Amino acid sequence: MPDAILICDDDPDIRAVMKRTLRGYDLTEASSPREAIDAMKAKKFDAIVSDYSLDADSDGLDLLQHVRVQHPDMVRFLVTASRDLTVALRAVNEGAVHRYFLKPWADDKLRDALDIVLRSRHTPAGDAG
Repeated sequence: MPDAILICDDDPDIRAVMKRTLRGYDLTEASSPREAIDAMKAKKFDAIVSDYSLDADSDGLDLLQHVRVQHPDMVRFLVTASRDLTVALRAVNEGAVHRYFLKPWADDKLRDALDIVLRSRHTPAGDAG
């Protein structure tokens, strides 16, 4: 069964592009942090890929911090168009994300990074394969 990935972005066009990038995974879309949190209550996800600038009361880092606390085993990727260094510093320093990607992302790089992180989670420690 493919890994379950939650995509959170307030822009439907970006969600459509992300779905194309991550074709083959079990994908669920959310357009806001609230929708994402509700989806996580209904289903277990292996990873979340969230935009930083969400048209909501909280940003993508706040959502990923929630995920880190409530679902610590979930892989967390942040995708943003923001070139603001403080966003990157917050993401890394707060431990909210496993990977950080700038828009527009390179499809193969994002997908490969997700594959690697997810595969490392499925491989027991000490197992060579």
